[in-house]
Amino acid sequence: MPPADHTIDVHHLGRAGAGACRLLETSAGAVLVDPGPASTLDTLRAALRDLGVAPGDLHALLLTHIHFDHAGAAGVLAQELPHLVVHVHPAGAPHLADPSRLVASATRIYGDAMDRLWGPILPVPEPQLRILADGVALQLGERTLEVLETPGHAVHHAAFLDRATGIAYVGDTAGIRPAMAPFP
Repeated sequence: MPPADHTIDVHHLGRAGAGACRLLETSAGAVLVDPGPASTLDTLRAALRDLGVAPGDLHALLLTHIHFDHAGAAGVLAQELPHLVVHVHPAGAPHLADPSRLVASATRIYGDAMDRLWGPILPVPEPQLRILADGVALQLGERTLEVLETPGHAVHHAAFLDRATGIAYVGDTAGIRPAMAPFP
């Protein structure tokens, strides 16, 4: 029987379908793929509570890439949960450990809207970072996910393939298609 995973709509900027993360249930604990921006943490926490997942149940974050809409909440969650392991591409890890350059660059673009858009961008403590490698089998409890480097949207992009279910968690590699938008 496949695990009971869940897609969580984080309602970025209060809009349904504007951002989501995936909850993977494993025997090691709950795993989130791309938790979203820190500005949506209240929504994410409420959805996790509704699914019976307490903060302490979170075991790991899998980040497809470090853009704020996918990984902005990583630092807040890591600082709140010292046991949380954050898996990230090697080129993204230094920016999670010290996001100051990313924040400065984004602030030039978004200005005063930074906090409203993304929330606080905090560093992930280095002991909690785990560097991904292409082709490695990532063991999460009884589940095995193959790490695939997928540069294009970002040079630091990775996807995670669960061969047992045939599901790939691809971040922005395959583009975005809201559920209500039909394929052409």
